[in-house]
Amino acid sequence: MDPTKIKLWHLLGIIFTAVFTAALLRHFLHVAVGLSRREILAGALIAATVGIFLTVIIFRRRHRR
Repeated sequence: MDPTKIKLWHLLGIIFTAVFTAALLRHFLHVAVGLSRREILAGALIAATVGIFLTVIIFRRRHRR
């Protein structure tokens, strides 16, 4: 499947689902677990940093082969 030929509705569905999942996760972490907004933000920033770092490593290894 060519990634440039994704239909707009599929892309909007993916974005909506990601935002909805993030909202549910934040609500659950705040209400059920009892984390503050700053703790949730810190965890999200750490997770984003790790995700970007791993993405860079994977793409660099892929281009070497």
